[in-house]
Amino acid sequence: MMEASSGPAALDLFRGSGADLAIVDVMLPGFDGMELVRRLRESSDIPVILLTARREEGQRIAGLRLGADDYVMKPFSVPELVARVSAQLRRARGFSESSNGAIRAGDIEIDLGPRRVWVAGVEVELTRREFDLLVALASRPDRVLSRTELLRDAWPTTFVAEKTVDVHLASLRRKIGPSLKVTAVRGVGYRLERP
Repeated sequence: MMEASSGPAALDLFRGSGADLAIVDVMLPGFDGMELVRRLRESSDIPVILLTARREEGQRIAGLRLGADDYVMKPFSVPELVARVSAQLRRARGFSESSNGAIRAGDIEIDLGPRRVWVAGVEVELTRREFDLLVALASRPDRVLSRTELLRDAWPTTFVAEKTVDVHLASLRRKIGPSLKVTAVRGVGYRLERP
């Protein structure tokens, strides 16, 4: 979790963070939370939850029209905020994640507990790294993940070259076939397309 105390600082922090979600207070100094949401939406579609002490319906509507995904009124309880964050992250993933730890992505089903993968009902054998790479991509669909982020998720304790991601991803594509819709974003990384 990262924090910033002003609109400009939050925008700078966000640009290099690879964040999955932003919680934005409307009353930020520098420029307010509404302006921050507007600027975030120029380059990102991550979920944004606005926090405000104001009760006016017009301001909530304006925030939602700018691109916020949810609004939480102050004072709020921590359990409520956590529940709203969880709901937004589930929606952002675009995949159904069951309570037993399975992720569905179109024809692909990933069972996290026993580390098994099926494509159109047929089990596919993956190496440990291929499985971890698939989970990293599938847990954040439509988001470009850099090779560094993918290395952090699939090779957390091992130092390997960034090109290792390319080699394992090529192998993953061969095994899973056309059901795995991964797009290379030149100079940035890879994105798993939402089914």
